[in-house]
Amino acid sequence: MRRLFTEESEALLFKTLNYIPIPILLSEGLEVEGRRPSTHRVHHFMNHAFIEQLGYNINDIPDIAAWFDTVYPDPIIRNKAMLEWDNVVYASEKQGLSTAGFKTYIRCGNGEFRWFLITAQLTTENQSNLNIVTMRDVHQLQLLIEENERQSNTDLLTGLANRRRVEEVLAIAMEQSNLAHSSLCLVMCDIDFFKDINDNFGHLCGDDVLKIVAVQLQESAKSAASIARWGGEEFLIVLDNTEPESAALLCEHLREQIEQTDYRSYGQLMHFTMSFGCVKYQPDESLHSLLSRVDKALYKAKNNGRNNVVMA
Repeated sequence: MRRLFTEESEALLFKTLNYIPIPILLSEGLEVEGRRPSTHRVHHFMNHAFIEQLGYNINDIPDIAAWFDTVYPDPIIRNKAMLEWDNVVYASEKQGLSTAGFKTYIRCGNGEFRWFLITAQLTTENQSNLNIVTMRDVHQLQLLIEENERQSNTDLLTGLANRRRVEEVLAIAMEQSNLAHSSLCLVMCDIDFFKDINDNFGHLCGDDVLKIVAVQLQESAKSAASIARWGGEEFLIVLDNTEPESAALLCEHLREQIEQTDYRSYGQLMHFTMSFGCVKYQPDESLHSLLSRVDKALYKAKNNGRNNVVMA
């Protein structure tokens, strides 16, 4: 293996890099017939921060193949990460950029999985095949981002999707239905006389009922693309790749299940029912039109005496 630097310059470089608190890896791309240097790399140096934070040394991951095998133990995830990294490098090179980077979830030497932002300097002066790779631990930041995203898309009381999220899912389902010419159904349902529950048993009991119903909907409509709390005591269920007949059977099953269930909350025994409206999406229909039609179907179910299903 050829030397990248003189012994003196190499020792000075390595000593300097060891003072930097960010994990750093030096790797060299080898010329292999039919393969780009970025896909066949050997590792020459890891600084102290790399060894301490990632838990690996040069013997653990001597080259890029060992890196992928070690930090991505699942072969499916590994192949996906390899393809993603290769695409990132190719795109950066095509744009004439000197660096490439991506965020990834890897296994550290202690067995813990953490998020890292990996950035590689693709070319260095007089060393075109040398990569200087830095790795920043962004695990806590990524968890915070995911939690913020979860909260922005979730109804905090029931844990279901909120109105914002279900509208996004529904818009995607509508587009896919148009492209695949598949059947898409939308269900809107609400708890009958919910105000009486709040008035007679209190709002804490009413909140508990909403959470109980949310669990029932999730357990009985597991194939749904999304189940959301639409607002108040109303829920929305997106059924992609579902024919109206199947949607009607699901609604009737839910209606019967809720009607026949004894609910106990804060020492109170309750019985209540739900009304359901269901419609089939029409090709190229607007989101507003679809929501308006399912709302009218639910309204009709309630006008028909409640505790029933209306297909419109």
